[in-house]
Amino acid sequence: MKKIYALAAAALMAVAANAQDGAPLYITGGAGADDASGFVNGNWNPATPDELAYADGQYTITVPSLAQFKISTACGDWDTFNASALGCGEAGYGNVQGVAVPLVQWGENTACPWIGDWTIVIPADLSTITLTTTTPEPSENPLYFRGDINGWGTPDEWKWSQLNDNVYKFTCGEGIAILPGEGFKISDAAWTDAINFGTAEPILLDVENILEAAATSPNMTLDAEYADGWNGVAYFNITEKLLWMSNDKEATPDGWDLTSAVESVNVENNAAAAYYTLQGVRVANPENGLFIVVKDGKASKVLVK
Repeated sequence: MKKIYALAAAALMAVAANAQDGAPLYITGGAGADDASGFVNGNWNPATPDELAYADGQYTITVPSLAQFKISTACGDWDTFNASALGCGEAGYGNVQGVAVPLVQWGENTACPWIGDWTIVIPADLSTITLTTTTPEPSENPLYFRGDINGWGTPDEWKWSQLNDNVYKFTCGEGIAILPGEGFKISDAAWTDAINFGTAEPILLDVENILEAAATSPNMTLDAEYADGWNGVAYFNITEKLLWMSNDKEATPDGWDLTSAVESVNVENNAAAAYYTLQGVRVANPENGLFIVVKDGKASKVLVK
């Protein structure tokens, strides 16, 4: 009798595990550019999201210019969609395509390894998710200030300049400012989990602020002491996760290595052009990326395609 009960329990578990087999599975999310719509039914639309196709025991969909997304077994308003949402958990998908990652109950968004035309594959039992793309990994992964200041988009006026392997710099242009009460973060265009910086502590000016790097880290706000907001200069050490901001555009943080990649290149005085990566490593045959070219004692950046 115990054996019969055990077999019956196993059968019920198998039925439960495959209950989604062929039933609708929905997806919505965001494209990698502000003017690109990666989804047929629009970005971030839980009421009429796109639906994954089902065949041969798996769900699939290909979304152009995809940055991040959310999967669910139900659609409607956001409460309904999120109540049945699936994702990769706190670890995120990661930065390597083609890996089957466990799919779990998860209300947060899943970020793609980089922006591209991604194909999503999920088996019928909803146990894993695999992302693949033919879009090459970009040679650069620029950072942006994103938040209430710009509709959480990636406009160029909020893009950081990379000085070296560790440090980025941002200087406010005319009409650019962050005001008290405005939430913001530092991220790449795809909201990659490992490049998604924020902190629950208010940001102090002229002080090193320690940030968290996670999709779930809180949005930043300015400290209430700075009632007029910020429209100066900022430095960000992505390795140490330190943000330093000042309203004096000529100010610099103490003790930081602010040597630019161009300045660090050992300039050679010869007729032949020499090519280097942005980190100062010489390259014999540069292709598909931004490089430093040194010729006749002068260094400049060039884009090689």
